[in-house]
Amino acid sequence: MPWRGVNEGKSWNISSLDGKERERERERERERVFLVLIVFIHFVARSAPTLRNKQNMAQNPPPTKHHRRVVDYCSDEEEEEEDEEFVIEEELNKLSALIETSLANAFGFACCDELETDENPETKRLSAHLRLILTPLSSSSKKEEMKVACEECLTALWRVLRDESCGWDKPTYRECFVLSSLRLSLCKLLEGNLQEAMECLDTALILGCPGEMARPFVRLLEKLMRRSAGGRNRASSNSLVKKQKVATREKALVVDNVLPSSPSLVPKILHPLERMNDSATWEEFKVMYFNKDMPVQLPSDKSMPCVEKWRDLAYFKERFGKRLIPLEVGKYDDVENWKEEIVPLEVFIDEHLAPDILKKGDKNSFVSYLAQHQLFEQIPQLAMDFEIPRWCNAGQFERCNIWLGTSNTITPCHFDSYDNIFGQVFGYKFVRLYLESDSQFMYKSGGDWETTRSWNVKDDDDRDGDDNSEEKETKKKFRNAQGNISRVDVEAPDLEKFPEFAKATPMDVILGPGDFIYIPSRTWHYVRSLTVSCSLNFLF
Repeated sequence: MPWRGVNEGKSWNISSLDGKERERERERERERVFLVLIVFIHFVARSAPTLRNKQNMAQNPPPTKHHRRVVDYCSDEEEEEEDEEFVIEEELNKLSALIETSLANAFGFACCDELETDENPETKRLSAHLRLILTPLSSSSKKEEMKVACEECLTALWRVLRDESCGWDKPTYRECFVLSSLRLSLCKLLEGNLQEAMECLDTALILGCPGEMARPFVRLLEKLMRRSAGGRNRASSNSLVKKQKVATREKALVVDNVLPSSPSLVPKILHPLERMNDSATWEEFKVMYFNKDMPVQLPSDKSMPCVEKWRDLAYFKERFGKRLIPLEVGKYDDVENWKEEIVPLEVFIDEHLAPDILKKGDKNSFVSYLAQHQLFEQIPQLAMDFEIPRWCNAGQFERCNIWLGTSNTITPCHFDSYDNIFGQVFGYKFVRLYLESDSQFMYKSGGDWETTRSWNVKDDDDRDGDDNSEEKETKKKFRNAQGNISRVDVEAPDLEKFPEFAKATPMDVILGPGDFIYIPSRTWHYVRSLTVSCSLNFLF
């Protein structure tokens, strides 16, 4: 799979290269990762998911549910069997060898060479540190020296990412970050700091490490955490488990799946999106909608385990509460106060989602979003709770993102370059769509929503003159990428400023638990959450 990060998915305040150079860099990254996976696949065959033949999947849907998962992962029973069998020293040696040989030869040494040719002295120091990180562990003094090298690399790379206007403008920065994080996780593990080791891996995954690469490290830590807890979490006494569940599953952690009663929060549907027949097959969907790029509401599926299981947020908190996630805090159009944070999942639940649930439909002024994140690459156990929708058989399934957030999260009207099956797990969302043929009325602005997650860009002649800070100027740069965002607030359009927008024809739908819609590529769409909600989108 291609590396995520600077130019795909979340931006993390990283500017785009010009078009041709960006394509060359992406191709270079794909070639590197292809080499990594070729070397890597046999080494971690038990831990990494089997690579699918996507073309075959599109034409001949697999017969078993197991092969319809976003990420192939072993069951709880298989995990228990592996817990009994594995020897920690052997596993550590395997993972160390993976860094020192497979990953080093595939791209690590090349990364060192490129960092060394940079004129910046700090970048040259990164190269020296990385060479040490890629050498075999031999003595306790060497381990301490290697740990310091990892920490210095990560500190320097965070500084580049956060403070410099260009951010991570070279793939080598991300590669160095990933290798340093993997090695540091082993150093922390050897010290017995299992939680800190997992945090190293989570941060690497959030900032671009492929799930296949980090998965054997994560699984080793999960096994050790189960052992250190006095056995597996699932093997605790039944009475203790019941007490914990009663204590933690408070009402504030359960999403009621009830629409707000206030008319100001729930829009009136005047132009409903076409709904497909409940008995339709994916072959019919392909002919009638996919091939014609026509959006449609698909048959609902409330049988997915995640629909009922995930609305009790205690499940996330109990099983994965310590895992780190990327969080967007602030309203979508509040440029000065909007920010990105990395926080434990339990903090997001306790400090953001639970208070919103208790408001019982009142308009939420505090907005936060786990948005467009490939959480199932990071926590593949969650992928056992749903399947890839059969509608994706019309094309070639690529990846799945989660969208979990408070009420009043807004994705402004934009279009994407991929086809999208968008499904609601719990809670409610309002979606408004416009056909590609309405693009002439949509007032496209400079800015790529997929990358920048920004919307309300002002024209040059509309600026107030107070945007003098470096931070504001930097943010503006990240909003002028591919021009796939509408400048119109489609729920409250200013028709004096955007008179042609009145000619666009909306298609509206309110999605509840188990509902799905098809959003073709280049179809404009706007999304607002009406309650605390969770959605999945399957890109194909």
